Amino acid sequence: MSARRVEELRLLRAYHSTGDPRAREAAVERFLPLARSLARRYSGGSEPLEDLEQVACLALVRAVDGFDPTRGTAFTSYAVPSIAGALKRHFRDNGWSVRVPRELQELALRVERLNDELLAELGHAPTAGQIAASTGGGIEVEDVLEAREAFRALHSASLDQPRGLREDDDGGSPSCFMSWLH
Repeated sequence: MSARRVEELRLLRAYHSTGDPRAREAAVERFLPLARSLARRYSGGSEPLEDLEQVACLALVRAVDGFDPTRGTAFTSYAVPSIAGALKRHFRDNGWSVRVPRELQELALRVERLNDELLAELGHAPTAGQIAASTGGGIEVEDVLEAREAFRALHSASLDQPRGLREDDDGGSPSCFMSWLH
């Protein structure tokens, strides 16, 4: 195990064993560049970078709180999916140009995923009927059409694909979320 990982685990164990807020703050500060880097990966659209960094910072704090250092896994293996998931939820919940009910948002994303799968399988754009049929009766053709219309209200192309990396990688100041620690 590398010296860096040993130090990271020491910080996390110190926080989880004693509940010491200084150990928590040190652990969060240690991984702040990771959170900011993940936020920058999703920047470049209509969401301000500062908002994305706040989402990432809060997710980092939750990851530090929720991590179990006794499991023997690297913190980053736990934190990266947690932070990326929070950023994706932020886009899902706030990234629609028209307010669409969550159930319809989820259906629209599911229909889009099915569309992509069938496109790859068939070699051409599937019809609404083909998408509905691929669900085994779980979705009606009308639902597919409504979901496709709702998907047009989404102004980000894909939540799984980062929008692009920024050139500035200054690491920034941990002050963006220190108020959340106390």
